[in-house]
Amino acid sequence: MADSAPESFGKLLLDARTARGMTLLEVSASTKIAVSNLQAIERDEIESLPGGIFTRGFVRSYAAAVGLDPQDTLAKFEARFPDESSVATLHATIAGRANEEFVRRQRTAKGVIWFALLLVLPLVVWLLAVVSPDDPPPATDDSPRAADGVVPGAAELANPPGFEPSPASSPDPPSAPPVGPVDPGRLTMEIGPTADCWVLASADGDTVISRVLGAGERQVVVAQNAIELRIGDAGAFAFTINQRPGRSLGASGAVVNVRVTPSNYLSFVAE
Repeated sequence: MADSAPESFGKLLLDARTARGMTLLEVSASTKIAVSNLQAIERDEIESLPGGIFTRGFVRSYAAAVGLDPQDTLAKFEARFPDESSVATLHATIAGRANEEFVRRQRTAKGVIWFALLLVLPLVVWLLAVVSPDDPPPATDDSPRAADGVVPGAAELANPPGFEPSPASSPDPPSAPPVGPVDPGRLTMEIGPTADCWVLASADGDTVISRVLGAGERQVVVAQNAIELRIGDAGAFAFTINQRPGRSLGASGAVVNVRVTPSNYLSFVAE
């Protein structure tokens, strides 16, 4: 006799919501959880959720909104998906090791650059001392001289006696070159969530954070071209960008994706 398919956990919440006559939009408004995340829970598509404490928090909030006991519903969820917590921990461990390797490479690159500068700087100073003459070049015999042997001044050469320049022949003063846009340089983001917040962050394509950051914890992400973020709770995500306070990226419980570049980072600064 073939084993029966495992019982759907999401159907438990779907049936409770239907019995109360509530729509997904109503549950979303009550719990501040995105409709897409509620649908994923009802369909048992757990792999599309942030994972860890965020997924468990979604389950508890959803259960309370439709009249179920949150703790009992969470116990049923953990019994139905026993590997969910271990998979999230494994992903965080792998990402943490990748972040450590990235930081190690950055430190090695900085050390190489400083070593090269220490080697090149003395050579540049020596070249400047050798090539730059201390004395001006002597006057040649072709230099124009007056009858008394005195070299005429520049004004006398430009305007000999009897010559008066016409206003039309006077050149216009050169205009100042236009000032180009200020280059904001590299991106430096300091992340400090106000509550436990799952964060996936990459700098120029390299993953540097993939775990839950605790309330008050600080992490710094530095990039030249782009910082890409996937945030499990936009309402708890607080940050600064280039030492300027960042604006709110969404409501509490909302999962958002953000890409910050040197050309658009000012749009993420709080006014």
